[in-house]
Amino acid sequence: MNFTHSLIPVLPGNMAGQSVHFVDARRLHAFLDVKRDFSTWIKGRIGEYDFAENLDYLLTKTGEQLPSGMKWRMDYLLTLDMAKELAMVERTAKGREIRRYFIECERQLFQMKQRPPTTLTHQPVALTRAERQAINRQAWAEVTGTVQSAFHARRETLMREHAANKASDTRLSQPGFRPDWAR
Repeated sequence: MNFTHSLIPVLPGNMAGQSVHFVDARRLHAFLDVKRDFSTWIKGRIGEYDFAENLDYLLTKTGEQLPSGMKWRMDYLLTLDMAKELAMVERTAKGREIRRYFIECERQLFQMKQRPPTTLTHQPVALTRAERQAINRQAWAEVTGTVQSAFHARRETLMREHAANKASDTRLSQPGFRPDWAR
């Protein structure tokens, strides 16, 4: 998707078998310059306006192992409709600006759907780290839905199994040990 200006990336993806476009809630929060912290703001807005998971937004949970324990981060991918509504309820100049931007994104998406597909040619492109990260987030958004849910559930199971095995199996701490799946 190539918009004339890009305030916040709009990412294509799937939800409940439907093709939809998402916005990263953290980026929207930062753009709107909301004074409340992100988790308080998003949870409050979801409750206040009755947004539903897997209908208005997708929720992903990523963990990072710290010495003090597991640190979890919740990421929200919002549909364009939800993002527009959140922008409207902020009632600021930034809210109006981003709402108009999302409306323009939808208009361009509609126009793209009306055009016949063109053939794409491969052109090598040098990417910055930030651009690669944005592309990775976009690719992640495209595999959302049941695949993502299955991935997270399986990952959590494997992490728990690994932690239990690590505590009871001394060979895991031996140098050069590789689990069966890594052979």
